[in-house]
Amino acid sequence: MSEFRYIVVDGLIRAGKTRLAQIISEKFNARLFCDNKENPFVEDFFSSLATGEDSVSLKTQLIFLLNRYSQQLEIKQKELFQKMTVSDYIFYRDGIYAHLILNDEELDIYKKMFNIFSENVLRSELVVYLQISFSEMLRRIRESGSRQEKNVPSEYWREVFEAYNYYFFNYKSSPLLVVNMEKVDLENPEDIQHLLQEIQNHNKGTRYYAPA
Repeated sequence: MSEFRYIVVDGLIRAGKTRLAQIISEKFNARLFCDNKENPFVEDFFSSLATGEDSVSLKTQLIFLLNRYSQQLEIKQKELFQKMTVSDYIFYRDGIYAHLILNDEELDIYKKMFNIFSENVLRSELVVYLQISFSEMLRRIRESGSRQEKNVPSEYWREVFEAYNYYFFNYKSSPLLVVNMEKVDLENPEDIQHLLQEIQNHNKGTRYYAPA
């Protein structure tokens, strides 16, 4: 594992990405960066998804973009001094939500900012994508999601599900480990040990991990 300087864990909502990033960080004494989800517009945004009356999508998306870019600059600076960094999101997939919620004019504004920012972002040496089925994602949202998440129409979550899978199916920018999280229990020490071994040993191309 010592050969990795920057590992990213990402995945669908409620797939366990933050928990796994924490586990990796604790196991290998790595610096941890979690997605900055502070956003003054997010409450109105979730409400707009339920009502169809949208007036804050662009503001919501740009605040998330700025928050994440600020974190990425810190990651890039710390990378010079820190043995390993782990993050629970990949910056480049920020556009998934932008393409889902913004109209053409708004998307053009977003893309101009994203393209400028992305030039200064450090690329990870390994991405771990946590995959769950659509039905499992909805079940987890119903059981442990926030009030806002539970009120979002399932059609929106379907679009998010399909967009994530499309993005990571076509991802080629770094080694990618796709983990079936319906086969892995992050509260089970044996499951964790086996998954960490898979992460440690993967350094080329795309690999799928789904223990029996």
